[in-house]
Amino acid sequence: MIEERFEELESTWLVGRRREVLDFMQLLRDSSRRKKIVNVYGTAGIGKSSLLDEFQRQSRAAGAFALSVDSEGFVKTPRSLCENILTLLPSRSGEALDPSDIPMACLQELNHLSSERPVVLIIDVYEQMESMDQWLRDYFLKSLDKNVLTVIAGRYPLGETWYLSPVWRPLIVRMPLSELDYAAVARFAENTYITDEETVQRIWRYSKGHPLTLSLLAFLFSQPDYKDKAEHPGGDDSLPFLISQWLREVPGEHLRPFVEAACVLRHFNQESLSFVMERDITASEFYQLIRFSFIRKVDRGWTVHSLMRDAVNRELLSRTPQLYEKIRVRALQFYYGRLTDKGKRTTDPREAVELMYYIGDSLIRAFMNWFELTSRHYETAGVRNREELEAYAARKIANAKDTRIELYDPHTNGHFNFILSAQETCYTVRKLDFGALFSLGYDVVRVMRDAAGDIIGFAVIIPINRVTLPYLKLAPRSSAYFSHLSPQMNERLSVPPHTRAGWFIETIDTADFADASQQTAIGHLLHSLIFTGELIVESPAPILYFIEAHKSLGFEAAPGGRHCNYDGVTPTDTFVLDLQNEQAVSYIERMLALTGQRQLVEQEQEWAPQPQTAPVSPEEKPYDRIMERMDITPREKEVAKLLERGHTNGEIAATLYISEVTVKKHIKSMFTKLDAANRTQLLKKLLD
Repeated sequence: MIEERFEELESTWLVGRRREVLDFMQLLRDSSRRKKIVNVYGTAGIGKSSLLDEFQRQSRAAGAFALSVDSEGFVKTPRSLCENILTLLPSRSGEALDPSDIPMACLQELNHLSSERPVVLIIDVYEQMESMDQWLRDYFLKSLDKNVLTVIAGRYPLGETWYLSPVWRPLIVRMPLSELDYAAVARFAENTYITDEETVQRIWRYSKGHPLTLSLLAFLFSQPDYKDKAEHPGGDDSLPFLISQWLREVPGEHLRPFVEAACVLRHFNQESLSFVMERDITASEFYQLIRFSFIRKVDRGWTVHSLMRDAVNRELLSRTPQLYEKIRVRALQFYYGRLTDKGKRTTDPREAVELMYYIGDSLIRAFMNWFELTSRHYETAGVRNREELEAYAARKIANAKDTRIELYDPHTNGHFNFILSAQETCYTVRKLDFGALFSLGYDVVRVMRDAAGDIIGFAVIIPINRVTLPYLKLAPRSSAYFSHLSPQMNERLSVPPHTRAGWFIETIDTADFADASQQTAIGHLLHSLIFTGELIVESPAPILYFIEAHKSLGFEAAPGGRHCNYDGVTPTDTFVLDLQNEQAVSYIERMLALTGQRQLVEQEQEWAPQPQTAPVSPEEKPYDRIMERMDITPREKEVAKLLERGHTNGEIAATLYISEVTVKKHIKSMFTKLDAANRTQLLKKLLD
């Protein structure tokens, strides 16, 4: 049966992954459930998402219930993850849940479903889930029934902590993805009607089997008028060059603006794209856009592959900075309007998080290096790394020297310079008790390593709950704030051990503050915490560089949080950023004022198609494929039209005044009628 399915698979765009799919299906069919997690990992653009889509197809064909969550589509909290999962499940109850009950309800629904048939839970872009790694490992995934097979996919393999656990080590299957071989590249070229051996050789030589690069090259070489450029670079410069060529050659004058706008928007649908482009996008135009191989359906609409998106943004900012700024401002206005919509009953934290990507002053853009394609990252460390960490800290103190930090924002051509004395560069590694930190029992220490595997920085980030509060009330950098909490705040922070009320950042260090890639890693780590939408407390080293960066990110000095515990002399503030509930709106308003962008969102935000000035004859009316279909019911057509606009099940239910259960039934009915495996496939078949 699997072999028959592969005959179909090899005729599609997924090539060169036969072994991985066979291994996955063998695990799914193993009734003993000796393995519980499949860890798919590989570099950006290596084809993880395409493989995960095939896992879903194969799972459904085998009678399993498969669901996929993309970590880019939700706030990184247990509640938000579980809310996303629940929207994808055939819920047994339409009752509203208390927020604190959502994780348990999610576990119960998954386990109930797995008692009826196998369940495959896919978590994609796991490199952005670091703040939830321990909760997933020690609580959520442990609580799932053995009939739930979990696929965790990301750029990096699961951390050593998973494999040091005697519980998890035997239950994990590693599935690293590498570049495609020549036969797979030739097969892909054949699928795009490229059969000339010399051209296939060029594609192989330029792509080195990297799937995203391969797909762009195939598009280019399949164009009748495309001429291969002799100056085509290799190595790390290949992808940016290809994207530049692709934008000039493939989309044409008509589609190029759609691609550019979609890349500035992290997630998009027909509504947001129309708003940003200030014109009504037709279904036909939108369908042409989403058919590109680097665009895929996610929970909140569609998204461009991150490598493609970042490279296009970089190219657009360099080539036409005014156009980039215009699109960014329209995106800012769109999400601000969504966040502050008075007709909504509650504030969706995802809207606030989405809006944060378009707010930031020149210093933060320079600090973050937004379009860094291969930024470094911090990974979880454990007690086994204690001696290595202490040795690193000792070396840094012994070799300390004055440092000059230079930052540059290409958007405004802004330059920033900071001078750190030798003593100041050591603030981030002094007065740390690694023994006490590791005894907390959480993944509080993260390290950054160079290509040789040596530590070049570390961060200490502590979840705030009733277990960690005693430490926080005594530790030098946190005691000033946490030992003077009001009774109400103390109660808010005293949450159960398996969850958190927020984060305390004890330190973030790098070996060389002047190194741009290490600066970017700090920026991305801070932003990953901000995007959890939770309380963040930090007392950064009393250095202008750190203080200005935190102010630019919207942190505020907390009353009563000042101390002199870095060096016994210098007064040091404790900064707080609280984005929970309605406070997210206050933060956005403050950031808009801080960055001078208030006037941008106060400008006219609404946009609507211009009314027609004359009647349109039947011959001139646009053809609507969905409404003309005879194989779906009138109500299914209404649901399909909202699907076409990128609406979620909840948004469709609210628009049509029906329950989400009914929406799911209509979608399931259309799946069956049109032989579709997922929403993206359904939309394509509806429009074909």
